[in-house]
Amino acid sequence: MIDQLTIEKILDAANIVDVVSEFVTLRRRGVNYVGLCPFHNEKTPSFYVSPSKGICKCFSCGKGGNAIHFLMEHEQMSFQDAAEWLANKYGIPFRKRELTDSEKALQNERESLFITNQFALDFFKDTLLNTEKGRAIGLAYFRKRGFRDDILEKFHLGYCPDEPDALARAALAKGFTRESLIKTGLCYERENDGQLRDRFHGRVIFPVHSISGKVVAFGGRIMSAEAKVAKYVNSPESVIYSKSRELYGLWQAKQAIVRKDRCFLVEGYADVISMFQSGVENVVASSGTSLTPGQIRLIHRFTNNITVLYDGDKAGIKASLRGIDMLLAEGMNVKVLLLPDGEDPDSFAQGRGATAFQQYIDTHQVDFIKFKVNLLMEDAQDDPYSRSELIKSITQSISVIQDPIVRSVYITECSQIMKIDERLLINDVNRRQREQAQAVPQPARPAQSADENAENPQPTDAPADNPDAPAEPAPQPQISAEDKLRQDIRALKRDGLGPMMDKERLLSQLLVRYGGKVMCKYQDEEGQDQDMTVGQFIVGSLQNDGLEFRHPVYKRFVEIMAEHLEEKDFNTEKFFMSHPETFVSLTAASLMEERYQLSKLFKDNMPTDDEAHLLKLTRHIMADYQMEVVRLEIKKTEKEIQEASSDTLASLQTRYQQLLAARAELSRTLGERVITL
Repeated sequence: MIDQLTIEKILDAANIVDVVSEFVTLRRRGVNYVGLCPFHNEKTPSFYVSPSKGICKCFSCGKGGNAIHFLMEHEQMSFQDAAEWLANKYGIPFRKRELTDSEKALQNERESLFITNQFALDFFKDTLLNTEKGRAIGLAYFRKRGFRDDILEKFHLGYCPDEPDALARAALAKGFTRESLIKTGLCYERENDGQLRDRFHGRVIFPVHSISGKVVAFGGRIMSAEAKVAKYVNSPESVIYSKSRELYGLWQAKQAIVRKDRCFLVEGYADVISMFQSGVENVVASSGTSLTPGQIRLIHRFTNNITVLYDGDKAGIKASLRGIDMLLAEGMNVKVLLLPDGEDPDSFAQGRGATAFQQYIDTHQVDFIKFKVNLLMEDAQDDPYSRSELIKSITQSISVIQDPIVRSVYITECSQIMKIDERLLINDVNRRQREQAQAVPQPARPAQSADENAENPQPTDAPADNPDAPAEPAPQPQISAEDKLRQDIRALKRDGLGPMMDKERLLSQLLVRYGGKVMCKYQDEEGQDQDMTVGQFIVGSLQNDGLEFRHPVYKRFVEIMAEHLEEKDFNTEKFFMSHPETFVSLTAASLMEERYQLSKLFKDNMPTDDEAHLLKLTRHIMADYQMEVVRLEIKKTEKEIQEASSDTLASLQTRYQQLLAARAELSRTLGERVITL
């Protein structure tokens, strides 16, 4: 955890124009800078950078924030990694929370394994390019596949010598330990004599990178046609590698995925590389494993749109349909591209340029639901039992889709294709949704230690995944804090609280911009004049009325403000913009960019630091918020009166009259309304 003082120093030192200019061409426009947005395709610049405020924002797609937020979005870094990047760039001492002994040990182990993997990567690349056997076997294989030199470098492809311990000997000679070689899965101990053996000897190497570019694992393809061993071998899981949370090619593809707003999902290493070389760079692979919730969330960080590529193997397609249902359940827009018979993404990409490949994609990709109906209809034909199973399968897929409008459209289309009464499909979808809502969630599995997480490297050339081992329980989907927050906000809007949260946003904007500013004087209990800040007024008004914001982030703004009410000259802009809680700082940056559209009561578009002006504006917005609270309470009470018994009716009617009186009083207080653009 980074302390806030360090974040403030980093943001004070970071020049937002310098940071953004490393990734975007900017030109001055008045006091600001403008350029083409790096987060979506556009021809007219709408991405603005404000040096005075230290923030950037695209007025088309809405993305932006301070320098840390920009790096997080553009480079897909964590908050800490982005802060550390800026700290190193500007020479700021980077202070972190003191780690416990166990955390230090785990961190040291992780760093050791990353360093070991990096050595292995360099060893494999050097062997491929600078040894006779590497060029004759490994490089010749890649040349046969048509891979260019720039692609070899882009994906860090390599070759492991056929000697059973060449890597082990080289690593030990450089000072690497047996333990680190075994824990990374690069080597294993032979059972009969304990000798180290290279897991990937005699194979071409496909490194697997994390989202930040670190090498976490390797895949190896055997070169000897006579060898009676597995064609592919992959690294076992370790403290730095979990196959369920990694996607091959994502590090190379992430910016193209954001730029194209679509991800193509294929199966193997060569599929990714061939498509990338053909010009379709927004492509990743699940590397032969079943798609997992962790992998889906990785893709969802970059885009909401995914196209799954299939060859003509119907058995393989049907086996993977469950994974696509998981994509639908995550709210993704799923399309399917079926390649011609006898083709896979690798072979299909060979010899075709990006334009031809893209044209084929554009004309042949279809919505998953339509694809599934057509696929299963071929087998069902006139068999009533098969058709009933088809209906169940289709309604199951539709039932996991979150958007009710999309569900309705698919139900209508499926009804027309299958010639089934639409009401039948609606009833079955509704039934499945009720079952899903009533399902009891499985308890979270207890956290495992690093040693429990790591698999024992296998002392053979067999793949790390043992097909004879008992199946592990399916991983339970874990919702991220970001997704949970968005779900909570969507739920509030569905409950009719959107207007309420709009008022909360206005008050939160006042807290960020002017929370520490004095708006008036008041007399304390001893008759002494005291300053009243905007923050004190808003927090005090909410506490006096027993009110609490519904929006989780705006509620957090009030909580934070309440902790700093007594601080003199409290710079709320700086404090909230540099807050270590990402949602707080990102929302604060957004609030800094927004403009009020005020009535003629306030001639200027933005409030000034004038105390009288702030007093009038803050009271007005608070009254507007209170009016919305009263409106909702009146609506609630009216409903309760309609359903009330004779015992409670009198008290409800009294409360109803009180609410009407409060509404009348607030109406007299309010002049022209304040709204956001």
